[in-house]
Amino acid sequence: MKILIALIAIATINVKTVLCQCMCLFTYDKNYETVTFYNQSSISHPHYFWNFGDGTSSFLQSPTHRYPETGNYLVTLFAKDTINNCSSYYETWLNLTKYSTETCQTDITDSIFLYDNNWFLKIIDNSTNCNMYNCNEDVGPALNFPPNNWIYLGDEWHHARFISRVQYYTYDTTNWSYEVIREAYKTSPFLYSSDKNYGDCSANFEFSVISQDTAGQKILFRAMNNTAADYEWTYGLTSPMGSNSDTTSYYYHYNSNDLFIIGLKTIGSTGCKDTLYQQILVRDSILTFANIDSHYDLFSYQLIPNPIIDQAIFHFSPVNQKTYLTIYNTTGQLIKTLNPVKDGQILISRRGLSNGLYFFKLWTNNGVITTGKFIVE
Repeated sequence: MKILIALIAIATINVKTVLCQCMCLFTYDKNYETVTFYNQSSISHPHYFWNFGDGTSSFLQSPTHRYPETGNYLVTLFAKDTINNCSSYYETWLNLTKYSTETCQTDITDSIFLYDNNWFLKIIDNSTNCNMYNCNEDVGPALNFPPNNWIYLGDEWHHARFISRVQYYTYDTTNWSYEVIREAYKTSPFLYSSDKNYGDCSANFEFSVISQDTAGQKILFRAMNNTAADYEWTYGLTSPMGSNSDTTSYYYHYNSNDLFIIGLKTIGSTGCKDTLYQQILVRDSILTFANIDSHYDLFSYQLIPNPIIDQAIFHFSPVNQKTYLTIYNTTGQLIKTLNPVKDGQILISRRGLSNGLYFFKLWTNNGVITTGKFIVE
């Protein structure tokens, strides 16, 4: 009898261990630069954070994301159980080619290497038929860098998730303006590992667009580690952000679209130290959408029917602000903006909409509430 009781106790412990485990996994379908991700993680009370590898992100369960250009992107899905606090991640490299009839076809690779005991980053431009345009390279932390040069990565950079980029453009000397014709991107991790995420000795952090208007984007940066004794946020390598007060999160308002570097230094509760720099890409946030069955946490809605044959009603949890529903086609072009017909309901008519797939965003002046897709038949 004593042996039987012991076996039952051991089995019970093993079951509890399995139930508390977090397993992250996703698959994807790609259509040129547009990628739909399917979250297949096994987590009881999930919080998800996607780093798309192009300097943008999402908290959606299963997002559809339109990448800025041809490139090779390191995509990472982080997940945490908000009750049991276990965490996991899954990542893969994603190689995309943007559909374009332009003769200039862009492609870059990178090389991070040691030379004379110093780290260097170089991007190799494999683009073809682009000689008629001006060229600019952003090599990790060095923006507007001369082509075919190495950038020195000193010890001060510690760990980083850089974004390298080449741009081919025309320049109008009359209006003092330039037009980007083609680009190529490459995620360039430097001494970086995604397994340092929600632990006490991690400086990894999440970031997300909180609001977007004509003045730019307001982005929230939030430390994955919420048990550290000290947090220090920096804009670039050394410039403190705001008051530089110890906080797990920080807001910053960007008024231009470009690549920017944000750093976080932490001292864990046990005294361990970590530093991480990430490059973000400020661009139009309407290019990330929820799948039909995906959702944001703590918000519920129904679109009935979907697909739409004549008209549909969008039912959503009422919010105490003026609400708008904007509809876009698959190229990101704004088609129409709708207001609620009554509290918590918006009528969507197929008038002006041809058959096909559309994206929508429900938003207020304080930011996006939820996104999704619908089909018109």
